[in-house]
Amino acid sequence: MTHITEKVAEFVFEELTPSAMADARLHLTQCLECRKRVEEFQSTYAMLKTSPDHELPRRILFEFEKPRSTSWIYRWLAPMATSAAVALAIVTLAPRPQPQPQIIERVVQQQQASAVPQQVNYQQMIDEIRTELKKQNAEDARQLAHLRGEMLLKDVDQHKRDRETFVASNATGN
Repeated sequence: MTHITEKVAEFVFEELTPSAMADARLHLTQCLECRKRVEEFQSTYAMLKTSPDHELPRRILFEFEKPRSTSWIYRWLAPMATSAAVALAIVTLAPRPQPQPQIIERVVQQQQASAVPQQVNYQQMIDEIRTELKKQNAEDARQLAHLRGEMLLKDVDQHKRDRETFVASNATGN
């Protein structure tokens, strides 16, 4: 059998096939170098098993090696999506200049057209303005609710991707 340097862990944990285990044991009786590697692995494993578990500080970030072709995408995708969402929110929620209501224009035109003072129905004007404002507020509230829903969906999707990335990195890191 050749040296077991690549399969030391499998040998120690007895994950090799029975015939491979027998060959490895036979090889260890003859090869001092492989026997030394197995002993080093066993002592390291024993030390790791007996060492206490410590919770890592939150400021430590473990970055696993990622494929070069897509690493920039994952690094910039979330900030770009967030920036786009913030820009959309600003554009949508920014106060827009409101044109003068037609009611005021009609009142001004009526006053200019007739020199005779007319009685103005202020209550009717106020009711018309309130109706217009309620329509505008309802539309703004609908747009705001829609935007909040989209932001929530994007947040849920981002958390899902983060979990998948974490699970995938743990699976490849072990």
